[in-house]
Parts: sequence; structure tokens; C-alpha cells
Amino acid sequence: MKKKHFAIVFLSLCASPVWSQSLQTAFEFMRLPVSAHASSLGGNTVSLSDANSALFLSNPAMITEYVSPTAGLNAMTWFAGTKMAGVQWCSPIDVHSGYALNARYVSYGDMAQTTPDGTVTGSFKAKDMAVGISYAYKLSKNLSGGVTGNFICSRYSSLTSIAVGVDMGLMYDLQNDGVTIGLAVTNLGGQIKAFENTFQDLPINLSAGVTWDLSHAPLRLTLTMERLTEWDKDDFHFDDDADPRFGDILRRHISFGADILLTDRLYLAAGCNLCRREEMSVKGSRGLTGISMGAGLDMERFAIDISYGKYQVSESSLLLNIAFWI
Repeated sequence: MKKKHFAIVFLSLCASPVWSQSLQTAFEFMRLPVSAHASSLGGNTVSLSDANSALFLSNPAMITEYVSPTAGLNAMTWFAGTKMAGVQWCSPIDVHSGYALNARYVSYGDMAQTTPDGTVTGSFKAKDMAVGISYAYKLSKNLSGGVTGNFICSRYSSLTSIAVGVDMGLMYDLQNDGVTIGLAVTNLGGQIKAFENTFQDLPINLSAGVTWDLSHAPLRLTLTMERLTEWDKDDFHFDDDADPRFGDILRRHISFGADILLTDRLYLAAGCNLCRREEMSVKGSRGLTGISMGAGLDMERFAIDISYGKYQVSESSLLLNIAFWI
């Protein structure tokens, strides 16, 4: 009965019409990647079946992949001195289930405080934080489901905003074919305290993906479809006079990538997020815009992953993950 109820709740939420949202959402830092491996494959990978310490933040069903307690740290460079960091703890409960804890922190440093006419009157600090707890269960031999509850807080100067969010995910493993299929929704929920009582939506993201581990080549391919509840022009950044066709909007949902498995312990990865590439090209950036790349090394009880990507026009970012198996 537990398995049936989980699937019904998940699919009912996926069908909910209240998810349509505009670009005006709160807590946008919850969209930023935490896993270097996922980032190097285009961003929000929901189907990669690896015991990486941060992958479960895209799809909590991945927690069932952990066979021993794992601690993880992550740090990311962003723009203008912004500091991003996080910690994760994942552990199996038994052969069918597992749990995880996570925390993430973004500090924007000192910012100028001004009057409406631009006069500087001082400075203030701005920061975002989120903490969460996750649980996952093997619903059958091939199917896993997971859920995460997040407490989210932003504090800018003396203003505070608080929200509660829920992530849910499913993962189906076609073990004999080397194919894994993932489905996840993140940031369901809403604000319980808003800046100056101006309430906004959370950045909800419904994603589906497939990963194919080729049996006769050291190659693993991943395709992800993101933001599947958003199909209007106003959900994305277009030129003011643009008249986008369906294909223009469809491309903004796609990211893809590939792992080259050099050994059982070393991989190289590269990917492309078509939404970032299209939107930042409109703003005058091209080159490696939307392209990401990375590498990972597993040293038995210790692993390190690093990725390079461009998440805004002016600067590139590096994301580092370190994991310890206990």
C-alpha cells in the first residue's frame, strides 16, 4: 500500500495546474547546481544512478544507491565575491531505504545601502540558506522513490523571508539494458514569511531524464528535460520584440551530456544546457556559454568531482565536490 500511495501522490502533483509560474520567483539560489557531476552534464541531472554525495538534491530517489554512510562538501565560485558552500550526509537505513541531510549557504557579502535617489547611506549583508532532510525507498526491484523537505531562509539587511519546500522523485533502473530513467519535481511549497509581505512563488522545476550506459563503449549519455510546466514566452528570457515558435521554447527545456569512463574510478564529462546558451546569447554572450565540463576521481574512501560552467554573462564558475565514505 505504501508503494501505491507514493506513486499516486507523485503523479497527482505532476498533473497539478497550479505550477504555472513566471520569472518572478523567490529563492532563485535553489536552482543553482550543487553536484559538480550533474553540472558538468548540463545542470539538473535526475537520472544518473551514482552514489555521488550531492546528486540526490536533483532527485531524492537516488538515495537508495548509497550502500555506506557518505559525507560530502561542496563549494562554488559565482560572481562579484559571492560565496556558495554546502554539506551533505547520506546513509542507508536497510537494503530498501536510506536517508540524507543537507545544508547550503550563499553569501553575497557587503552590499551598498542607498536611498531611492542613489545616495549611499551605509552597507548591509545579504545571504541565503536552506536545510533539508530526505528519505528514499525501493518501491520494487527496479523502481525507487524519494522525498525531501527543505526549510529555506533569505536575510537581506533587516528583512527576512522564510519558505518551506518539498522535492519528490522517482527513478526506474532497466538494469539489463544499462538505462536509468528519472522523474523529479523540486521546490513545491511556498513562503510563510515574505519580504514586506510581497509573496512570490518558489522556483518549481519538473524534470525528466534518461541515462544510457553503453555496454560496449566507455561512454555514458544523459538527456534531461527541465521546467516542464513552463511553456509560455513569459517563462523565459526573449527579446522584447521576439515572437518565439514552439521549437524555440522546446529548446529551452533541453540539456544533455556525456561521461567518458576512462577507468572504473576516473571520468571526464561535458554537457550543454540549451536554455542558458540561448538566453545568455541574447544578452551578448556566446563562446562557451551553456557549455559545461568536468571530471571526477574515486579513491576508494574518498572522491573528488569538479566542474566548469557559465551561469551568468559576466563570469564563469567552478564547482567542487568532495565525498568521504565512512
